[in-house]
Amino acid sequence: MNVQIIISGVGGQGVLLLTRIFSEMALREGYPLIGSEDHGMSQRGGSVITYLKIGEFNSPLVKRGGADILLSLEKNEAYRTLPFLKPSTNGQNGGLCFINAPDPDYMERQIRAYLKEKGIEVYIFGADQLAGELGSAQSANIALISFASAHPRFPFSHERLKEAIETVTHPRFREINLKISEKAFSEGRRAIKP
Repeated sequence: MNVQIIISGVGGQGVLLLTRIFSEMALREGYPLIGSEDHGMSQRGGSVITYLKIGEFNSPLVKRGGADILLSLEKNEAYRTLPFLKPSTNGQNGGLCFINAPDPDYMERQIRAYLKEKGIEVYIFGADQLAGELGSAQSANIALISFASAHPRFPFSHERLKEAIETVTHPRFREINLKISEKAFSEGRRAIKP
């Protein structure tokens, strides 16, 4: 497996927890993993970006046009990080983009058309809303990654994701996070058509 991932958001949204979850899944499967984080003004709600590479890589940063997956916990940060997604070339699939936003039609038509032309798949999911409805608004990050895990090209199974959530999350939040994970995965299975 060779996968390059970008996780973006703002301080307090759980970007670093998602990084730990991906790390746990990769290490359990025996894959090499390297990464880098850009915290910026994360303490004050500023940008937070994680670059993760699972597989045989020599450097931690993901180049523009190189990411297989983008998970964005904040819709404006998605716009900032879209250039990292890999376009489709020579019959190879383009990147996968999963964005936390309340309105599935929030992205401008021109941008959607541009991404479609590049072979990049975009999925908008109301992770904040789902997590809030289930009683844990701060677990939107778990909802988004679980939604993404329903895609056939997501690098790990939903079962592996649940195991990582159990290992990495605080015991106080474990049960609600698993409940949110199941619901979001079900939503993803309905929304994502291979």
